[in-house]
Amino acid sequence: MPLACTLGPDLGQSRILRWQRLHQDAGPVARLDAGRLEVRYQPGPGVRAELAALAAAEQTCCSFATWSVSEVEGQPVLHVVSPTDTPEAVAPIAALFGALDHVTTSQ
Repeated sequence: MPLACTLGPDLGQSRILRWQRLHQDAGPVARLDAGRLEVRYQPGPGVRAELAALAAAEQTCCSFATWSVSEVEGQPVLHVVSPTDTPEAVAPIAALFGALDHVTTSQ
């Protein structure tokens, strides 16, 4: 299974901008544990819908991981899970989330 994003450079920049806007608006907190990234967002208008749209788009281009969205205690939550045979595959995604503004990563 390839561990590479298939998103082209033009779409990549616009996707990163969408993630940055979401992070500025919803103050996420990310947690990485054993091949699982969980990012909790503050609820707000359009947050869950944008998160779901971005997760679906990422599932298409970064299909080596499983992307899903749920709600926990009223907060929209992004889940990114590595394949069981390559738990380290989600680490670059977690690093990107840590590099975006307004993200606190806890272990």
